[in-house]
Amino acid sequence: MDDVIGAKFDSLEAQGHALLQAIPKSSYRDGSDEYYAPEAKTHEYAAWLASVGNLLKTVALPGSHYPAQVDVLLAHEHMSNGVVTHVVKQLLGILAAAHQDWKQGLLRKIEFIVAAETFDDFLDQADEYFASKKKKEAAVLASAVLEDAVKKVCVKAGVEPAGQTLDPLIDQLVKTGALTPVKAKRWKSFAGVRNKALHAEWDSFDLDDVKALLGGLREIVTDHL
Repeated sequence: MDDVIGAKFDSLEAQGHALLQAIPKSSYRDGSDEYYAPEAKTHEYAAWLASVGNLLKTVALPGSHYPAQVDVLLAHEHMSNGVVTHVVKQLLGILAAAHQDWKQGLLRKIEFIVAAETFDDFLDQADEYFASKKKKEAAVLASAVLEDAVKKVCVKAGVEPAGQTLDPLIDQLVKTGALTPVKAKRWKSFAGVRNKALHAEWDSFDLDDVKALLGGLREIVTDHL
């Protein structure tokens, strides 16, 4: 996986330089002073922008500035008219900086990237159960993800999860500063649904509770793993 991500950085940087060189230094659009990518190849530039954004969001640690920088660039006012040169240049710079951080081990560890991708697969299946109104199946699958995810968050925060239930672990995450008290309250509500599901107390929760659990799990995986 380490080599795969390194290769992805290399590929996107090379592709970005090639796309940048392909933007003709000719006419401007709509009275702006920005050079735009050829309209016929806009889809290629859009695909590259999306790939860069996805990679940076995948490898960035929670709270990292990289995803925010990408979002700011893609929201630039001139981007509504096409792909502009300076956005590609700046995104290439951000990509190169992130690549260096990755090489130095300053971004998300491989084990947590793998965990996040695995959890996404399980959650996709749970979402399908939910869409089919299969409350029991969705709840049980989501419950398994919740416990494993919280324990991995604990490992990242330096909290030993072995032999402890979820509520005490969540309290310890608050003490370490890895979790706010408000989020802790929400996580405990998810743990409550999990406990009911694992004890087959099906009448103690409904589909709305399962929906909240699934949404919470997506947040945990995205923001903390």
